Amino acid sequence: MSFAQKDRRRDLMLAFAAFLVALVLWQMQGVYFLTQPFRLFVTMIHELGHGLAAVLTGGEFIRFEVTKRGAGLAYTSGGWRFAIIQAGYLGTAIFGACLLILTHTIKRPGRVAIGVGVFIGILTLAYSGISAGNLSMWEIMVAGSVLAGGVYLFFVREMEAGEHYIGLLVGLGAAFLFVIFAGSDNVLTILIGLISAGLLVVIGWRANRDVVVVTLTFLAFLTGLQAITDSWVLFKIVSQSTALMPSNDAGSMAREVGGTAWLWALVWIAMDIVIFGSAVYWVLIRPARRKA
Repeated sequence: MSFAQKDRRRDLMLAFAAFLVALVLWQMQGVYFLTQPFRLFVTMIHELGHGLAAVLTGGEFIRFEVTKRGAGLAYTSGGWRFAIIQAGYLGTAIFGACLLILTHTIKRPGRVAIGVGVFIGILTLAYSGISAGNLSMWEIMVAGSVLAGGVYLFFVREMEAGEHYIGLLVGLGAAFLFVIFAGSDNVLTILIGLISAGLLVVIGWRANRDVVVVTLTFLAFLTGLQAITDSWVLFKIVSQSTALMPSNDAGSMAREVGGTAWLWALVWIAMDIVIFGSAVYWVLIRPARRKA
């Protein structure tokens, strides 16, 4: 067996392990503290899907929010509503499918992790409602003092080799404070976006290849499976009495495009299965069949 074949076989084994972990978390109940960070991550991808669809169809992405209960909102203007409304549930499945395929086709998956992390970080900074106008004088003084301390440690104080990283970390902490203060009315969303982005960049930059593959494959399965289950939950919600139905994407499609909310939910279930199922077939099933 060649080195490339061994590498591919190991990747497939790691993919299967990540799938099992994602499947277990997908089915677990009563472990809110463990699953909630992943729930918030998927919600962020869902809302960014709405926003990016607005931008790609000529509209404007104003901002997005993620709540502590796992719900979210995306504020857009203009664009093609038919695509924008559907881009939440379908966009999450597309994200999972693309991440799964890229992780197992690109020779250096660490670059995928870094790219996704940078992309999420940029979108968070651009569309989470951060504004310098939100800063108070006290907040500017606090963050500015931390920044000054970081600059002093990095450029002025004589330190042993490598210790200047302390100054860099302090400076990054000051930048983080500025961002949090400037987005004080949407802090949870900013934290989710920046922490997710930071972790992905660090993993892609410093972690070994196996860790990168497992992490990215886990996130791919998590978002892909969650897109399907969220669509199923939506279907059950919109199948109830209209009086009990909260505002949701399927209801918006029914009002603006036509049809019924439960029909759109069914369409999204089917499309999510096709989108993510195709990626799973390409990455896991097809190579196994070819080998057999």
